[in-house]
Amino acid sequence: MGQLLHSNFKNYLKAVSFTLLSAALFACEGNGDNPLPGDDINDPDPPAAEIGLSFVAQTHDGARLSGVTVTLDETSVDTDETGWAHFTLVEQESYVVRAQAEGFVPQALKVDGEDESVMPIRLTPVKQSLDLVDIESGRTLSAADMGARITFPDDAFVTPDGEPASGGATVEITPWDIAGSELNAMPGNGQAVDAMGNPTELISAGMITVDLRNEDGDYLQLAAGTTAEIQVDLPHNSINNETLEIGSTVPMWHFDETQGVWVEDDSTTGTVVASATSPVGLAVRAEVGHFSTWNWDFKFENGGSINVECRLYDNSPVPCGITAEVTLDDGSVFTRSGQLPEGGSTIINMPNSASINWLATSFGGFIGEETSDMSADVVIELSEPSSENFVRCVLPDGSPTACSVTLSDGSHSLSQSVPESGATVVTAWPALNELTQLNWVAETSGPVTFDGQQVVGEGSIDSGITGSVEIALATTAIQSVQVQCLSSTGSIIPCTVDLLASASDGSEFTQAGVVVNDSLGITIPAEMTQIQWSATSNGGYSQNGQFVTLSGNMETALVGSVAVILDEETAQGPAAQSVQAYCSNSQESAAGSCDIEVHLEGNQTGYMLLESFDDISPGDAVTVSFPEGLPNQGQWVQFTATGDDGSSASSFSPYGSLVDGEMIELELQCLDGAGNNNCP
Repeated sequence: MGQLLHSNFKNYLKAVSFTLLSAALFACEGNGDNPLPGDDINDPDPPAAEIGLSFVAQTHDGARLSGVTVTLDETSVDTDETGWAHFTLVEQESYVVRAQAEGFVPQALKVDGEDESVMPIRLTPVKQSLDLVDIESGRTLSAADMGARITFPDDAFVTPDGEPASGGATVEITPWDIAGSELNAMPGNGQAVDAMGNPTELISAGMITVDLRNEDGDYLQLAAGTTAEIQVDLPHNSINNETLEIGSTVPMWHFDETQGVWVEDDSTTGTVVASATSPVGLAVRAEVGHFSTWNWDFKFENGGSINVECRLYDNSPVPCGITAEVTLDDGSVFTRSGQLPEGGSTIINMPNSASINWLATSFGGFIGEETSDMSADVVIELSEPSSENFVRCVLPDGSPTACSVTLSDGSHSLSQSVPESGATVVTAWPALNELTQLNWVAETSGPVTFDGQQVVGEGSIDSGITGSVEIALATTAIQSVQVQCLSSTGSIIPCTVDLLASASDGSEFTQAGVVVNDSLGITIPAEMTQIQWSATSNGGYSQNGQFVTLSGNMETALVGSVAVILDEETAQGPAAQSVQAYCSNSQESAAGSCDIEVHLEGNQTGYMLLESFDDISPGDAVTVSFPEGLPNQGQWVQFTATGDDGSSASSFSPYGSLVDGEMIELELQCLDGAGNNNCP
């Protein structure tokens, strides 16, 4: 394999040398035919110079993809079995390169068109596909991860000719993990144009792609004047050292595939909201007037720069394509891909402090990886891959399926996404040879349809460092969904759930009145593909001085677990936000002061101290506040007072019986429940 790659590289150099030599020879021949002074000859315009541009198509995490259609201007080339597409084009300032493949979010990038170069072009898989029978009905659709949700009203969509959309439609939802390698495939490489028309670069706080098609394959869009709500979880509460909290605003950008850049949309603004499913309790939300790939982004404008160069194993400089995975000091991340000429280049608009993982590839399939900070120049050493395998996953009947694979040689490991059509996985691990055994472990990225059921699959196999690898997956049907209800802030809410599940053949399964106190497994037939969930809280909750019932509706695929978000409120009546309490002496007590304690007791909380007050004179009231409210069922408030003479008193009331501002008297008694006199 090494000799073959080395030969390919030498053949490329020969081709480049021949091109340059041919250009020089033609130039010399033209000089030999110079006209004499006075000759009336109109010289034709010199022919336009040509350059070679090469692209290697990869998944966001690096697996090489064949069959990706790469387009420059009007010329399209499908990538070969190792992911490469080559173009010879007229030299110009820049080109927009587009790439698309079944099952992936389309990609477009603006690339330099004046120098021979290599460029990685990365794609991320579509994550969630839902088939709806009635696109004219409003609903909330939820993806399987990252708290991604889209909500739209009735009659929201139109066909390309402007007619109202109805009937069946497929909705594809892809929330992007901005904390991981999916950002390597960020459309447009983060290049943008702001609302004033100025070029800029972006750092993302959240990104989601939504595409809708009817049964004829036509793309649907929101009707004029109609908006939809989009939301996705935040993995960080700081982006480029800008703290995010509930109510923070974030500029909105949509991706323009024609230009290959992001465009700021100043007609809408993203907002940070509470999220029950986010690791930091936050999500970003926006109202949008059309669907594409939307981004909650800040401009990335920094004064750092770093020089980066690629060299072969013999230390000779070589042009290369790079991806820089940048982790900032606050944990937020961004990535940049680009073309480096022979001898390298200085990359500007970088942070002054960061950790960077550099990934590089060059003509002939040479690859390299380097980790650095911003303190010194970076040289990425490229070498031949030490292993190269074409990998795909198959279900028990031999049909291919998309999967995630983890490769290990015992000392190193690598995880990559593999589409249904398979992908080439390469490594540059040291000390691999023909005796090395590689171990592959694979699983489906989510539920897939097999034998009329929704299943998950997993499997493993060993292989050598070259050749094809086919991983057979054993399947397990999804028959139980673990369900819980959450408030918008993430609190577990006891609830009652109704569900309507449907299969691709139109059959349905329903279940109503399922009581979920914490988390409950609900059995659902594995042939069901989509589920409509409706849930209501068991009891009222105090919100802004009112008792409200919480409810929520959403639609998901059949997955292993579901969190139904109860973010709709129905007012029931007034609720206590605070009450007052004081102690008083009975005829038998003579306390000069008392201590007052307030405890909360209930199924979800046990016995918990809310507030305590010391040395309170009889008759003086203290205020007990419930700023976030409490449920009116299963939650009790106990007031106790202890006098300095040994006397005591208590009041035990359900929260729902308390009236806002109510005064509670705690009359001190000397006799306890057993008839003992506790006073001197």
